[in-house]
Amino acid sequence: MNHRFQCRCGALSGHLSQPHRALRGVCYCKDCRAYAHHLGVAAWTHDMLGGAEFVAAQAEHVSFTSGIEHLACLSLTDKGLLRWYANCCNTPICNTARNWKVPYVGLIGACLKTDPVAFERSFPRLQMRVNTRSARQAPPPMRWSTVVSLARLMSRVMLSSINERYRQTPFFDQGGAPVVAVRVLAAACRTGAHGSG
Repeated sequence: MNHRFQCRCGALSGHLSQPHRALRGVCYCKDCRAYAHHLGVAAWTHDMLGGAEFVAAQAEHVSFTSGIEHLACLSLTDKGLLRWYANCCNTPICNTARNWKVPYVGLIGACLKTDPVAFERSFPRLQMRVNTRSARQAPPPMRWSTVVSLARLMSRVMLSSINERYRQTPFFDQGGAPVVAVRVLAAACRTGAHGSG
């Protein structure tokens, strides 16, 4: 079974295979909020506590089916996560590590929930909350579930690195370079975005 994702305007779309194997969580980090504020989309990507829902998967399970020309990439710093979005409407799509040998993909809930019923059918219930110290208020605790879920995720990522399945990715070419140019935020823009969050 595949789960479809798309940007807000529908120009870019794709699917995640084996969604039942993905891990579902909420991230409360200040960087995710700053990124959303920079794109001007925080009002519909983050909840009242400053958390953004995401689904953790492996890059080999992500495919784009249309609008790949709208895929863009931004990073808050020259060493930070690669944050992929649709430049047609600034919809956040996912985050990846800079190193393609770490084939983790954090798909953002905003692009996965075009059909909320299908979303709940495709993915497990919420399994983890991360970076909770940066939340605007303390979210409900999920400490043990979070630890178990992160351990499962890391074991899968490590296996993909060992068996070279990391090469099956739509985000990097076969030399390990991002498929689009990465734009790094200027310091002033980064400070302003963090101040908004």
